[in-house]
Amino acid sequence: MRIPMHETLNEEEALLLKTARSVGRSFGRSYWLEKRERKEPPDELWEEMRRQGLTGVGVPEKYGGSGFGLMGAVLTQEALALEGLHVLQFLVTHFSRHIVLSAGNEEQIRRFVTPTCTDGRRMSFALTEPEAGSNTWRISTLAKKENDGYVITGQKVWITAAKESDFMLLVARTKRYEEVGDKRYGISLFVLETSDPNIKMERLDVDMRGPEWHYAVYLDSVRVPAENLIGREGEGYKALFEGLNVERLLIASIAVGLGDFALSRAVDYAKSRKVFDVPIGSHQGLQFPMARAAAHLEAARSVIYNAARLHD
Repeated sequence: MRIPMHETLNEEEALLLKTARSVGRSFGRSYWLEKRERKEPPDELWEEMRRQGLTGVGVPEKYGGSGFGLMGAVLTQEALALEGLHVLQFLVTHFSRHIVLSAGNEEQIRRFVTPTCTDGRRMSFALTEPEAGSNTWRISTLAKKENDGYVITGQKVWITAAKESDFMLLVARTKRYEEVGDKRYGISLFVLETSDPNIKMERLDVDMRGPEWHYAVYLDSVRVPAENLIGREGEGYKALFEGLNVERLLIASIAVGLGDFALSRAVDYAKSRKVFDVPIGSHQGLQFPMARAAAHLEAARSVIYNAARLHD
């Protein structure tokens, strides 16, 4: 099915889209659903993405990435969704490492970002809490300064692919909500290694029609060295919301890609299904709604691409 906005891409962007879509097509929707039924993570897909340089898209080449900026990450996410694969692991890995790229120092970038490009390492993002939801200011997970690091205690919930990740970008308070005059302050960002024995995880019963899961995460006096603090203590909100802006565009890319995936199946069915010897797609009662859906998808795609280019 023709997608007009794809014709506006430059040669490199078009090749990236083609490569990512080819990887998605080589596995297909059946692989995705089979992995879900077996309750197995899509490790083979992630390894092929690494081999093709897709896990490094959106990260500068000097840090081991493939370049392309946010526009490249958007195209990668969309291309996989066009084949029925809503790869949330790429989404959370990319916008989490984007925060490290924007607020971290050179050593932190090479420790935590470069391996996600070259070695297939993955990163999750832990913000939401049972009592606070996504009201960032009201989180209660606390990082207390102790000696040459921090001790973190608290709970997170709905954390995508936490157990399947190697790193976790954690949002915590270094000052309680009641201790600050401005609610924005006291928010700090840390990168944790998920192998820490004081981090416990519980898989939640959420069906996303894919082989990626969400977890409740329990942090019991997790010790984190000071060098794992991203940016300045108490001022993490700036980098946090910069990363969430990136997340919104990647989520939108998944939605548009899956929309076109569903529409293409509807079109194929409308062409092949016959009633009274004519395809049902020959009737305006089906043509008009599908045309309207295509127009809405193209409009959304145009907004996403424009936002990504402005960001870059």
